[in-house]
Amino acid sequence: MGKKHFVLFLILFYVLSSCDSDPSKSKNLPQASGKAGEIILVIDSATWQGAVGDEIRDIFSEPVATLPRPESMFDLNRIDPSNFVNLFQKQKNILIVSVIKDQGRGNRKLRNLFTKESLEKIENDSSIYMYSKKDEYALNQAVLYLFGKTDMILIENLKKNKSKLQNFFLQVETDRFNKSIINTSAEKSLSTHIKEKFGCELLAPFGFDIAKESDNFLWLRSFTHDVDKNVFLSWVDYTSEDLFSLDSLLKLRTEISKPYILYKPEDKESYMLTETKYFSVYRDELSFKDLYAVKLQGLWKINKYAMGGPFTSYAMVDESTHRLYYIEAFLYSPGQPQRDHMRELQAIINTFKVGKTPA
Repeated sequence: MGKKHFVLFLILFYVLSSCDSDPSKSKNLPQASGKAGEIILVIDSATWQGAVGDEIRDIFSEPVATLPRPESMFDLNRIDPSNFVNLFQKQKNILIVSVIKDQGRGNRKLRNLFTKESLEKIENDSSIYMYSKKDEYALNQAVLYLFGKTDMILIENLKKNKSKLQNFFLQVETDRFNKSIINTSAEKSLSTHIKEKFGCELLAPFGFDIAKESDNFLWLRSFTHDVDKNVFLSWVDYTSEDLFSLDSLLKLRTEISKPYILYKPEDKESYMLTETKYFSVYRDELSFKDLYAVKLQGLWKINKYAMGGPFTSYAMVDESTHRLYYIEAFLYSPGQPQRDHMRELQAIINTFKVGKTPA
């Protein structure tokens, strides 16, 4: 670690006077509350109505590109700094935005969160603009502080770090969903069945059942009258890197799902396709459990009926078995909000882990 980065680390460590290093503090904290995807935003009213507020909205209220209807990335619930007490301090996601030199009542109150030394450092170094804290007021909580000496300095840092700031709360939400799946009552018999028959691991949360299965296909489904959540898994022999191209994966997706996933079972010619005419399919290369993987996000549809929704999938290779695994989560929930359901489904397929061929 270079000298400059070490100094910045120390600054950020002491930047807020409210930071409590006492490990016993957590024993007395309540559990955080609040809805998934909601952020409590603590900001001066004039700052919120100005250019800083515009930038905050641009970052955290940006529409999710992979959903069929506009839904913001997060739901911002703004409160005045003078009201940041009790109930609001117990929320899961908290964002506190402060302009140090602004003389508005809200910003003056927020300055009390900083020590004299940290205020001097912020005034002298415009690169310092954020600080995060876990479990500051409640357990399972994330608090992010954004600050700048002036509006313009803060806005400049916000613009340069848009993706980083979005990913902070996205990762927090993902971690919570993952923790919930691991800690809640999973369908243990179903998870054991998957491991023994298919040679891989997948945590199936309570409420999911096997809709269909074959020697190399498994469809898990959780169905209510307004939300239909689905995960399916299959594999093919891995033959070449060409299988990871977008066209090849979309072709594979159709080949896997077509014989099994029929939303009109009486109509054998109704099957699932990928919507490519009106919506883009996003393809990303990444590491998944130390394996090279390709992630797809897009929309599915039924070829003959007005049915469809979002999907997320991973394709990866298990070199020990020479299998290309394809696992997908898709949702059918017409007319309903879908963002949080898809984040839950994403967390389910995140539990997938390849293994050796069962004996």
